[in-house]
Amino acid sequence: MNTLTNLTSRLCVTASTSYRAFHQTIPSASSVFMKRQKKIDPEVAKQREARRRKRLEKEIRQMQKHSKKPKPMDEMTLDVKSAKNIGERRRPPTELSIDQIDERAVAMKDYTRSRNALQKLDDAWIRSALAAQNKALKELKAISPELYEEAVKPATGNLPLTIQGPSLTPPIKKYESPDGDYVDTTRQWS
Repeated sequence: MNTLTNLTSRLCVTASTSYRAFHQTIPSASSVFMKRQKKIDPEVAKQREARRRKRLEKEIRQMQKHSKKPKPMDEMTLDVKSAKNIGERRRPPTELSIDQIDERAVAMKDYTRSRNALQKLDDAWIRSALAAQNKALKELKAISPELYEEAVKPATGNLPLTIQGPSLTPPIKKYESPDGDYVDTTRQWS
């Protein structure tokens, strides 16, 4: 305790050992570089505050007005070059003759019939496979209930399943893709 008072006695304003006498001024409050506050007329201060408030209200109104606008879609805009020759770009609607309409209808009906027959064959094959499986399980249950229980348990391991469906368009044979880097030019909207 005595050593603490000896250390702080140099910092105290008075020579007493009281800790309440310790005083230090804040350097930023009395800095030479601090700007002196100018006295402003209250009317001028009110006008400045009114102008500031008016400007902020205007900015808020602008932000609210522009926030309702949808993001522009570059794909939907029509450039000037295409707009000038739009008459040349329009195609007349194709008119099919009655023979062509009949040919297309017959082809569509034939295709539908063949798909329907194929679906019926697939359905019959699946039904026969399920019937054979059920018959085999019934016979297995009669022979050995333990083996039957093992057979109807779900498989714990993943099946080696690879699925390759038909693509929308067939691949082009001997197609060589062009060289170059992909540069993403998508505009970011926040």
